[in-house]
Amino acid sequence: MRPSLQQLESFYWVARLGSVHAAARHQNLTQPAVTARLRELEEVVGDQLFDRGGYKLELKTQARELFDLAERILALADRFSGAIDNGAPGLGLLRLGANESSAMIGLPLFLSRMRQQFGSLNVQLHVDIGSALSHKLNARELDMAILSSPISAAHIVDDPLGSVDLQWVAPLSFSTPADPATPRDLAACSVLSLPAPSSLHSAAVNWFGMHAMRLPAGGTCNSISLIIKLVAAGHGIALLPGPVAREARDSGALQLLRVGPAVPSIGYYVCYLQELASVAREQLVPLARTVFAECGLIRSRRQRSSHGTAKPSA
Repeated sequence: MRPSLQQLESFYWVARLGSVHAAARHQNLTQPAVTARLRELEEVVGDQLFDRGGYKLELKTQARELFDLAERILALADRFSGAIDNGAPGLGLLRLGANESSAMIGLPLFLSRMRQQFGSLNVQLHVDIGSALSHKLNARELDMAILSSPISAAHIVDDPLGSVDLQWVAPLSFSTPADPATPRDLAACSVLSLPAPSSLHSAAVNWFGMHAMRLPAGGTCNSISLIIKLVAAGHGIALLPGPVAREARDSGALQLLRVGPAVPSIGYYVCYLQELASVAREQLVPLARTVFAECGLIRSRRQRSSHGTAKPSA
């Protein structure tokens, strides 16, 4: 007995989205209809396809090859009918997450380039803090995300995107106690930050910790854009991704601080489901590296070596 395209399609979307409910909603079917298709397909292959013990349905190890085959069969069927052009990843759907700094520096161009390369690609965008994006990826609520310091489950692949420098910023009216300023010099300041466990919060804690000091109180905020406004209004200082900080400096909103010791750069990653590993490694990750380097979010090795230790770059 041969499987039908309908059975393969429901199997693919249940594996991709992690639940019968999500697959049924995506396919505009009832949950019993999707469940019936899965049972019929399991009868064809003679084995169960999913582990059903947890909150999310997980592919059994022996079913991963069947998932890859189903994806290729469905992609060929869709191209035959003209439904998908240019080999769009994930059968035309990409649930993409991005942290705020990558959304501010480069995401619009990345989306445009993807749509140029994959004409019919449907991108569902989610912008959030990194820990929330990691949670959604691990729960299979996203297919791919651009973030720093991922906390990834075993079914997620983390591909390095590049490094991003960090920069302390202050209001234009702020008088630097020393040049360069040390953690002790800034200990009396109010420090605004993204909440823990964000990489920016950890970097600020670690920088003050270099002088055995605690991070000064100031408050947390989930929005980098709002933190910039609060700093510009004189409510504190903040540690920001360098490209975001320099953009705010160039707009006249705030000033960059020279500090010592230097704040270590942080790594950014493109994280994605294992099921998308082939198209991600061959097409999406290289495209992301190219775009975010062009936009100045990530830095090349030459730029990192010439950036210096304390002096803000232009």
